Amino acid sequence: MTIASCIWIGVEYLATDVAVAALRQHRRSRQVFCGRLAVADDLRRAVNEQPSAPRADGLEPEWHDADAGTIIGGGLLSDLVRQRRPVEEVVLVLPPWDAPHHCGAIEALASPLAVSLEVPLEVPLEVPLEVTLDHARGFIERVAIGAAAAKAVMSAPASRGMTILSQPTTAGTALGAGLQALTETWVRIERPRWQQQRLQLNVMQPEAWLSERAETNP
Repeated sequence: MTIASCIWIGVEYLATDVAVAALRQHRRSRQVFCGRLAVADDLRRAVNEQPSAPRADGLEPEWHDADAGTIIGGGLLSDLVRQRRPVEEVVLVLPPWDAPHHCGAIEALASPLAVSLEVPLEVPLEVPLEVTLDHARGFIERVAIGAAAAKAVMSAPASRGMTILSQPTTAGTALGAGLQALTETWVRIERPRWQQQRLQLNVMQPEAWLSERAETNP
């Protein structure tokens, strides 16, 4: 029997509890995790420690170092998706809407106490222009490359479609709000083209996605 694949793109932004819960619900498909694996060690360890018995034919999850936010990574990802046909579903995990702040701010944000003492929440942290541009470019490329790779290999009824998982936090900057609006508008306008091929295209938060999958995969 041919086993379909569930392709995860951007696992460096995937919460561990979401990945573990999703793994339990996708018992009949091969799980293929793609992203910047160097920053996803904890996620990889947690997923690999899950019992393999419930998964399709005991298949272990696959891990591939492919960053969809770059042209090279996007090319690797497109080749990988084609090699893993048939594809049941593609899940694209988005980075936070807002661009990351400079190193000092990131270190401060890692500690709630440090934030309260050193970086007042009401004072916006400065983001260098090159960081802003890199974040916006990588964000848009991630959506475009992921959607193109998914649509090229999917066909109903074997394929469900693509879900874009957004981060649960809301945008706090003009750039973040713009990227959020762009993503939601793109999905709304692009969705009818996917529906013509009987494929789904949605942007959801992880909890809503897990709840939906729990209903369709009892």
